[in-house]
Amino acid sequence: MDTTGTTTPALTLDDVRKVLTEAVAAEAGVTPAELETDRAFSDYGLDSMAALSVGMEIEDSFGLTDPPVDLLWDHPTVDTLSVALWQLISTGSLPAPAAEDRR
Repeated sequence: MDTTGTTTPALTLDDVRKVLTEAVAAEAGVTPAELETDRAFSDYGLDSMAALSVGMEIEDSFGLTDPPVDLLWDHPTVDTLSVALWQLISTGSLPAPAAEDRR
């Protein structure tokens, strides 16, 4: 219970997308403005080590422990991952990846 009289604002999809854009851009060696959020992570040369780094950023930024190991592979763009991650944070469950999401 919050006894300070303030509330913590709810995390929005845009908040999630911003964190992911910054994390993926850092791993890809581009600025967040240069990152096309609808392009596959593999288009930027992200490998399993980069995925681990982005996964750690997800854990740190959103307070998640042990997010699904295949999260980045099932949702291979910032846009698709943002939606999945926001749903996971908001409801505790993930959407099934669409066949076209897997590139």
